[in-house]
Amino acid sequence: MTTHWMTKICRLAAPLALGACLISAPAAAQDLKFSIPVPLSGPIAVTGQAQQIGWQHAIDYINKNGGIKGRKIDASYYDDEYKVELGVAGFKKAAADGNLTFAAGDGTPFVRAISPENNERYKVLMANTGASSDLVDVAKYKYHFLVGPTYSDMIGLLFKHIKAQGASTPPKVAIVYSASEFGRDPLENARAMAKAMDINIVLEEETKFTGVDVTAHAIKLRNAKPDYVIFHGYAGNIWPEIAKLAREYGVKAPFMGTLFGSHPDVVSGIGSAVDGYLGTVSVELALKDRQEPMLKVIDGYLRTWTAKPYTGYANIGYMQSWATAMILREVIGRAIDAGKPLNGDTLIAEINALKDWDSGGIFGTPISFEKQRIPYGVIYRYSWPNGQFTVTPVGGFQKTE
Repeated sequence: MTTHWMTKICRLAAPLALGACLISAPAAAQDLKFSIPVPLSGPIAVTGQAQQIGWQHAIDYINKNGGIKGRKIDASYYDDEYKVELGVAGFKKAAADGNLTFAAGDGTPFVRAISPENNERYKVLMANTGASSDLVDVAKYKYHFLVGPTYSDMIGLLFKHIKAQGASTPPKVAIVYSASEFGRDPLENARAMAKAMDINIVLEEETKFTGVDVTAHAIKLRNAKPDYVIFHGYAGNIWPEIAKLAREYGVKAPFMGTLFGSHPDVVSGIGSAVDGYLGTVSVELALKDRQEPMLKVIDGYLRTWTAKPYTGYANIGYMQSWATAMILREVIGRAIDAGKPLNGDTLIAEINALKDWDSGGIFGTPISFEKQRIPYGVIYRYSWPNGQFTVTPVGGFQKTE
């Protein structure tokens, strides 16, 4: 990258802890170039900031421990504001500079926009923080891998849990989702799964993504009388207000949610209105006193994040970054050992060849890729026993179906 471009990146990242990014001399030829856009401003800035800190911590750990087969990671970050055009521009700039080993993405809209050109021209290995259902189309997203299950997979895990409760009549489920591509993504598949599993979806309620009076949504939940309420398509916003008001209106149904609505920091801040909330996530979040080797390492780094009070629980975006970095260390290392070129074709083949891989605890089970995604997740229960917030797994990591 040019000094001008790097200066702009660092200026954008400056408010973050750790100094975010420093201008340095050009990377040595053997360094591995990573391009990492993060939404440091815009509607999901909190998630983006956690993702960047996670990347910085993970790369610091890798580089301090010999890099990847002796090659250090040279990562550049930029704020794309969760805007597709900025993400695409940043990707093309990084790719034009040459020798790009990996490019991250802040969400599926960006991946959809760049994949046709990446498939034909750049051929760079990619991953992103979104989990849209069509990412299993490996022809359409030839060089993309997903570090976890899709949103439809997550809804399926929640439905499976609901059915396991053994209700004598079809359970009634309300799905509350944001008016976004993210929010609407799993609905079609959810309807099909509900029909196959004898689940009655009694309400599909769409809300704005940010800044809205939630009264009407809470009233609709009360009138629908669901047995369960699933929130999907939020980044810690809107759904907490709906949940609290719905409780005031007499809704007693258990609340559930998917990946980015299940940040421990967000759920703990809502209070007892969501006691017993069930959230399905893709990575381990409880780090305190864990003995698994990578969880001990990550917990040590989490304690250094002075801008965030230590609770023993990690932010999902933070852990996603660690998970992606550790997978990259593994597959790039395998390619180097085999003397293969570090291009998209080689690296996606190594991703697909990863079988029963032990992540050191980041995933609660050995993982394999299927359709370039990790089809495993865990449901966490968020509770307040004796006034103390706890996050505990329900049934452990399980494979999606």
